[in-house]
Amino acid sequence: MTQTNRERLIVLFHGIGDPWPGVPEPEKPYWCPSALWPTMADAVSGLAEHTDLPVEICFDDGNLSDYEQALPVLRDRGLTATFFVLAGRIEQPKYLSSDQIQALREAGMGIGSHGWAHADLRRTTDSELAHEVDDSRRLLGEVTGEAIDSFAIPFGSYDRRVLRKLRSYRTVYTSDARRAKLPGWLLPRHTFTQDWTPDTVRRLATERYGVAQLGRQRLVGAVKRLR
Repeated sequence: MTQTNRERLIVLFHGIGDPWPGVPEPEKPYWCPSALWPTMADAVSGLAEHTDLPVEICFDDGNLSDYEQALPVLRDRGLTATFFVLAGRIEQPKYLSSDQIQALREAGMGIGSHGWAHADLRRTTDSELAHEVDDSRRLLGEVTGEAIDSFAIPFGSYDRRVLRKLRSYRTVYTSDARRAKLPGWLLPRHTFTQDWTPDTVRRLATERYGVAQLGRQRLVGAVKRLR
């Protein structure tokens, strides 16, 4: 068994099932087909046989399928996940309602913020950034009745200004494709795409990073944090 207790694998999903017509074309490859989703969940739950690496599941955007399709499969397998909700889309068609967010929380799932309107935070004004970061947190806190202390950055797009604004959150999640260090504040995630198989999850959990790969990852992260 690989000793990896200083790292965490965080796997990110978006919608489950067929993307509805309002989903932008570039986002459709990130939706997991309904038939594949239970198999992917089984792969995550079965990782204990291969590694001691902690694994976390996330969902971004607050799609209705989080409640209708993701939740039953997670619950059947005794898995939990963190759902990063777009506060400005609550109650909109094809997105989570306040009651459904409450139901996710009551089922033991985590709720975090994904901002207000799925904005590229690097391109926002200071007032727009405050709206995305602060107002989304406030509304989700009102919905859940709990403090919201985690944030997932839309598009994985951030810089120094964005990170400074997010410092009030306990954890911030990115889309940088590597395992996360433990403990950590800025947490990278691997994003599901439709070419994934259960073996993809096992590989991400057990493969050893080469020196060149580690160097590239660190360089990309440093550039994004310092720009």
